[in-house]
Amino acid sequence: MARHLSRFAAAATTLGMVTIIMTAQPNSNNSLEASPTSGTAPLVVTFTGTGSGIFEGVMLLDFGDGQTDGTISSIRGFSRTHTYAVPGSYTVHLKGGPWGGQRPSVLTIVGSVTITVH
Repeated sequence: MARHLSRFAAAATTLGMVTIIMTAQPNSNNSLEASPTSGTAPLVVTFTGTGSGIFEGVMLLDFGDGQTDGTISSIRGFSRTHTYAVPGSYTVHLKGGPWGGQRPSVLTIVGSVTITVH
């Protein structure tokens, strides 16, 4: 066993250090749907979907109008209702990332839908 560790240490020294940065959750199974996707203000939209299924994950729903919902579970399905009061086009993003003890500063977009309010 010591011989294997020595080989590993020699290989690590020869090859140098490798840094791996994960920007998305592996084996991700995220989904995001909205209903309705267009209508007259005030438009009440219901968003449904699933988190990544990874226990050590963070999910955030960005409604595209400056409001977010950080209470999305990474291991369960979700349903959220949001009201758009001002006409316009809003791109809603479901974002996810690994948990690091604090909410990560960079989350990856894992689902999107566009809402049009007349």
